[in-house]
Amino acid sequence: MLCFSNLSGPGGCCLGLRQWGRSWCVLGLAGGVSACAHGGKAAIAPPAVVEAPRPPEDPVTRLISGADERLAAGLAQAKDGHLAAARVEFDKAIDAYLGAPGGAYGDPRLAEAYRRTVEAIHLREMEALAAGDGFTETQSEPASIDEVKDLPVGEAPASPETRARAVEAVGQETLDLPIDLNDAVLSCLDLYQGRLHDWFESALSRGQRYMPHIREVFAVEGIPQDLAYLALVESAFRPNAYSRAKAKGVWQFVSDTGKRYGLHQDWWVDERSDPEKATRAAAAYLKELYGMFGDWNLAMAAYNAGENTILRGIERYKTKDYWQLRKTRALRRETRNYVPLIQAAVLIAKAPEKYGFQVTPETAPEFERVPVEGAVDLRVIAECVQIPVEDIQGLNPELRRLATPANRTFDVRLPRGRGEALGGCLDTLPPEKRVRFRTHVVGRGQTLASIAAANGVRARGSSPSPRGPRPPPPARRPRAPPRARPRRPPTSSATAASVSATASSRAIPWPRSPPSTAPPCAIFRTGMACGRLGSPPAKP
Repeated sequence: MLCFSNLSGPGGCCLGLRQWGRSWCVLGLAGGVSACAHGGKAAIAPPAVVEAPRPPEDPVTRLISGADERLAAGLAQAKDGHLAAARVEFDKAIDAYLGAPGGAYGDPRLAEAYRRTVEAIHLREMEALAAGDGFTETQSEPASIDEVKDLPVGEAPASPETRARAVEAVGQETLDLPIDLNDAVLSCLDLYQGRLHDWFESALSRGQRYMPHIREVFAVEGIPQDLAYLALVESAFRPNAYSRAKAKGVWQFVSDTGKRYGLHQDWWVDERSDPEKATRAAAAYLKELYGMFGDWNLAMAAYNAGENTILRGIERYKTKDYWQLRKTRALRRETRNYVPLIQAAVLIAKAPEKYGFQVTPETAPEFERVPVEGAVDLRVIAECVQIPVEDIQGLNPELRRLATPANRTFDVRLPRGRGEALGGCLDTLPPEKRVRFRTHVVGRGQTLASIAAANGVRARGSSPSPRGPRPPPPARRPRAPPRARPRRPPTSSATAASVSATASSRAIPWPRSPPSTAPPCAIFRTGMACGRLGSPPAKP
């Protein structure tokens, strides 16, 4: 046996020389451990593991996987509002199946995957159709003010820890709104820290997005900046909040009050949802209420219940103290809970970590305004600037439709740096991508089908006939009136009265309900038909 070191890599090499008959056999063993260190015996290497050849990938599986990737990409583009890009991805997914050997139904697995893909695309198209062609109104959110009346404000005594913390906060924090540490306000502190903890923490985080602008406007108007937390109780700082009283926006203006303070409302735009304009309107309204009552608690109560309600309560119960008026029947439960909830929110907002809240502020996005002429689909704008359509809706919450207003110029807010891209895109936008609509005055006896035919479109829900319009039914021959049968004379006065009553009941027709005077409306892909009786326009 001969041993050599460093002959074939680390650890050396052992060569065993043995004589088998007349021939010599040389065995070369190379490895990480020398066999000579173990008494000179040769180490036998383990047999090399030969990997079994992988079976070739199933082409059907590969095709389905590729088509699923296209489908997922199309659904993601459609979710962001990029409908043109989504359509390209959908077409590629369908083409993958149709281009397979034997077609989409050449293999049962292909047929099932093809059916699933078609259904997914069809469902997404139906959702896009339900979302509208720029005319469907955007969805609103519930307003927190609707739940205020159901809260148990002042029903349970506040904990000693809450009272001590509130007293310390009033002594240390800078407050420009008078805070009363009574049982009602302290119980609201416990409510926010208890059952309303998550809701309050989320609302406080969301409100940081609007607080700089609110404080700036309130400072200019000369009113307490802590009144900003009135919006937390009203809407939790949600621009699209809509209450059961039909109030809308961060500041929950009803329609008449909003118009009184300059908030424009029409079919296209509702400026009650514009945080900037609504904040200026709220500041002006609160300032006017304070001038009317001379007390911020009464001003806040009037913001909720209306100034006339507070004036009647003051006149009836001969007091201008809100806390005394709160004990009477002059105020609804919602208004009785309203002011304590605002004061408690101000206390917590000054030092939320002391009350166990972890606030993650939402930053206000930087934006620029780009004037857009006429009605343009927001999804087209989203494709032009390559951002999700939800981002555009979030920056422009006053838009009630998925389109800018028609017949006027609207300043669209876009993330800073995207305005130039939109301007160039709109200059080259083809006419078919612009929102087109036509107003039609409904005439007597017209139907959706006839209006659609007059405007060159198809009514939603109807399908075109492959044979063209159905011919009118043939005229029927008028039937001869039935012969009158002779009546038998009644045998008694009771029978005669019964026959007379039956005859007269048949002779008197049932009263018909008067025709409805509400103007019917029909919305089409290329426009809307709505109005009262009149003459239809000529065919285009």
